Amino acid sequence: MNRRNQVSSDESGGSTIPPTLLTNQLSALFDSLRNEELELESHLIYTEPREVLSRILSPSSMVSTSPSLTLFNASQKTASVGFRSIGFGQCGIVFERPGRAYVVKIARPSFEDALWEDFQAHFAVYQAFTNQQSVEVRVPRIFSYVPKTNSKWWDGHLDLFPQSKLPFPLPTMALITERIFPLPKLARKALIDVYCPTPLQAAVMSHDTNRDCLARIYLGRRRGVNELPPPNFTLRNFNLCLDQMIELNLPIQHYARAIGQTLAIMHWSANVDCYDVEFVLGSEGERTYTQDISRSLGLSIEQVTKMPPHTDLESMIRAKFERRTTRIWVLDFNLCNIWNEQRGLERPDELINHLVGSFFENDPYYPRPSLELEPEKSLWLTFSSSYHDTAVSLLSVPEKDPRLALLPAKFLDACIFRQSQYPA
Repeated sequence: MNRRNQVSSDESGGSTIPPTLLTNQLSALFDSLRNEELELESHLIYTEPREVLSRILSPSSMVSTSPSLTLFNASQKTASVGFRSIGFGQCGIVFERPGRAYVVKIARPSFEDALWEDFQAHFAVYQAFTNQQSVEVRVPRIFSYVPKTNSKWWDGHLDLFPQSKLPFPLPTMALITERIFPLPKLARKALIDVYCPTPLQAAVMSHDTNRDCLARIYLGRRRGVNELPPPNFTLRNFNLCLDQMIELNLPIQHYARAIGQTLAIMHWSANVDCYDVEFVLGSEGERTYTQDISRSLGLSIEQVTKMPPHTDLESMIRAKFERRTTRIWVLDFNLCNIWNEQRGLERPDELINHLVGSFFENDPYYPRPSLELEPEKSLWLTFSSSYHDTAVSLLSVPEKDPRLALLPAKFLDACIFRQSQYPA
């Protein structure tokens, strides 16, 4: 008998719950626990939906996370609970396992090499970020890469995947990374209240896939004047356009500054072209004890030596991490390429043209160069200044060839020229 079918609906051995249903029930339970205390904040419950979104979608928002999740004993009832699909793309399908803080991305048969390239670019970006202080944007941690030839791992996990619903056979290649938790239920309900057609709202709110809500930050796109919401309205990968962010009074300058800094780090420290990456708003899981205090609190030796004896570092850590919810994340590196610095030195124009092409062919996360419209004009200035200052700092270290320091400005100038030639 499949061991997942042995999980009962209660500890006394009641009726057996189908594995897929049990997985979904537990996913909903953990989602509810994550939102439990947030929903107790009555000033949010009874606030107008746009004000709810203005608060929760701001990365500086500080809202309580529920302790119930950490107290829930998952070892008994979730030991045999399987994976649930929370997203898909050209390269593969992404699965969560309820109660775990990781996701598994499995490759489609013709995209196994692409998943390895995803891992390589992701690793390069993550390593570049670990060397930076005060970076707003998060990069999911990488936990493992499992080839389809790893029979030990697949023997223990194969029956946890809903194979009857998969469009391809297993095993395959698998990349295991940190899970970006969805936006809280209050934010999801507010998005539905504000942007979903009224006849669809009840169905959208109750649909399982809409628990997996991440909001794409489209600083480079406004909706059409009379643009109607799509007939298949969904919260999964919700496109949050610039006019909506303005309407919700979200910190668009903060987004532009953070994304500019991140793009510079990926370009000039990780040497990744960033083709088809995504910038999203999502929730951050528990990170309290996942970094040493030099990183979690940004402490230097000088600061520690000046501290009074027995300074309460624990309270400082808790204050910083326990109550932080919404973060900007960058993800999806399967179409990225890693470029060699020698190429930048020998063929700089070719490299700049490639980076500019990746910039404009991506979804419109970046502000577009504008000399007339507002706030587009100020957003571009914020983004480009953040990009340039970060890049120059990264390229001014002794181990970098000084000729590379000229390229970030050339990239920005080339973006402006490209926009003037194709203003649509």
